[in-house]
Amino acid sequence: MKCSFAKMSTKGTFEPIWPYGTDLYGRFLYLESGTERVLIAAFDLSGSPPREAARWRREVARRTGIPEKSVWYHELQIHAAPAYEQMAGKAMDALIERSVETILELIDRAEACGCYVAECDMGTEFTFNREQYVEGLGGVTVWTGMSFDEEGRPYTQNPDIMLLRGYQPKLPVFDKPIYFDNPNDQMAYLFLFKNKEGKTLGTLSRFAAHPDAAVLFEQRFHPNREHEYHYDFDWPGYLSEDMEKAFGGVGMYINGPCADLSAKKSYDGMDTYEASAADCRRLASLIGGRMREIFAKNAFKLDVDAAFKTESFEITLPMKEDIPYTYDEIRNIHPQIDEAQRRLDEAIARGDAPAQVKRLIDDRWRVGHIPQFIRGEEYGFTEQQLAAHEVTVCVTALRFGGYLFVGVPGESLVDMTLWLRSRFSGAKTISVDQIGGYYNYMATPRSMTLGGYTYWSSWVRRDAIPIFKAALAPKLDAFMRD
Repeated sequence: MKCSFAKMSTKGTFEPIWPYGTDLYGRFLYLESGTERVLIAAFDLSGSPPREAARWRREVARRTGIPEKSVWYHELQIHAAPAYEQMAGKAMDALIERSVETILELIDRAEACGCYVAECDMGTEFTFNREQYVEGLGGVTVWTGMSFDEEGRPYTQNPDIMLLRGYQPKLPVFDKPIYFDNPNDQMAYLFLFKNKEGKTLGTLSRFAAHPDAAVLFEQRFHPNREHEYHYDFDWPGYLSEDMEKAFGGVGMYINGPCADLSAKKSYDGMDTYEASAADCRRLASLIGGRMREIFAKNAFKLDVDAAFKTESFEITLPMKEDIPYTYDEIRNIHPQIDEAQRRLDEAIARGDAPAQVKRLIDDRWRVGHIPQFIRGEEYGFTEQQLAAHEVTVCVTALRFGGYLFVGVPGESLVDMTLWLRSRFSGAKTISVDQIGGYYNYMATPRSMTLGGYTYWSSWVRRDAIPIFKAALAPKLDAFMRD
């Protein structure tokens, strides 16, 4: 087994609109054994158009010789980073050019390696599920402002942070703390790669939570918040730098499905970029520190000569029925937004039951959000995809050292991780999301029923995730056979 790591600045590939608080990087892990090769690229970006991400994969494969099926394009969904159109066109051209140059050099210096790993059960100390059912109201999502009790359990009694558009439900459930205790992803991983002389080549760490702490100030509603934005690689970037200081080599982080998962961020006093960045460093120190502590006690050497395989799979998913079938419909959606607002206002004025008002709140969010995630013909879904109401997505798979890595598209829920682990190889299954560009949320039937942010941000039909799982399972079963 041969291995190499690289870390590449993305400065100059896109047109900046904010000052830099930190650099934003692409980090690369290259593995080679026999005729099989794999490249995992993880970018400090918010999200690129899927068609542009696919172009990056094609060009990297064509110009480096790594099979396209073995090229991973993973974005960490850094909220303080470029998004969508900013990483399209000329920006993607520049990212491809710089990446190819870096990857060719990466391949040339790959060397024989060994690898150590620790499986880190992090419990619920640092992260939690940010979605909950509230009795008499429905499913809600909380982005920030959560309280934590003396045991660190997240709770709130504040409807203002539940994305209710200012609605104040009068329900007895708010008289007591509402705990957010739905399933979380407790598993982190830390892989340490060394050459034959014992020198660290790099680390690969994985956990699952939103990297959105560098913009905590935007939820504080102070008048100067628009001037606080800085590019920042958030807690995963600081965690990677801490790994470099602790072990040497290149620190690289990959993020698991986290559409409904949040780090235990601060809220009070997060009025500036500097305060938000400090909270990123706090989270990185806590999360990375626990991973290193477990690694020091429990790390074991991998059998790098175990099965090493890579593959990509395509699965076609149905779009949600309420998404327009043409871009003309999207451009003319404003009367529907006005009508949704009118129905909501009238329901509140009549004093309708909170559960009914909540459904209308979700409907208002939903119709207003459609133009945000169906972004335009040039880089977004094509007219043909809208007309067919079907989109083909890519899943990447890697077997290495007894582990199964699975890269899934979009913002998947923790449900995806729990299903993959239970269906395949337990803690030896490592899920990664936002593979192949930004597809927005991938709602499950349960989240469609409950409502909340996942419901109104999802592009897939109610049965899409069951379709996805049914199609993927036999493909991965075949892939797992030696």
